[in-house]
Amino acid sequence: MRVFSGAVIGFLLFGLLWRGIFLVTNTDPHAPTSIVFQAGAMIFGLLFALLAGFTASFIGGRAHFVAAWIVGGLIALTALCVMLRQGIAWPQMVALLFYAPGAVIGGWSYVLRRRAKGGGDHS
Repeated sequence: MRVFSGAVIGFLLFGLLWRGIFLVTNTDPHAPTSIVFQAGAMIFGLLFALLAGFTASFIGGRAHFVAAWIVGGLIALTALCVMLRQGIAWPQMVALLFYAPGAVIGGWSYVLRRRAKGGGDHS
């Protein structure tokens, strides 16, 4: 149950923060934008993905960071579904290529941090 909760919370955290970038800047995620906006959004999106994976693993409580893998899979699946439905756009390509792996790396960083502190599996 903890893994499921961690995955759901991690995915929602990423989704809300990522969607927030477009809401705050009043930008259409499927319209062409400036390269400066794209670069900034990509950096923030990667940070959000790392945070989502880290949070999922923290809540999931497994040494093998399954919750972060699920979050990465959900990000990739969502990007693929949106691309199939609305066409290929830069946010979905970036999500597929960078954010999905970023969520897994975020979970991995949590596991490495916990191992460095000497903590065992608290599942």
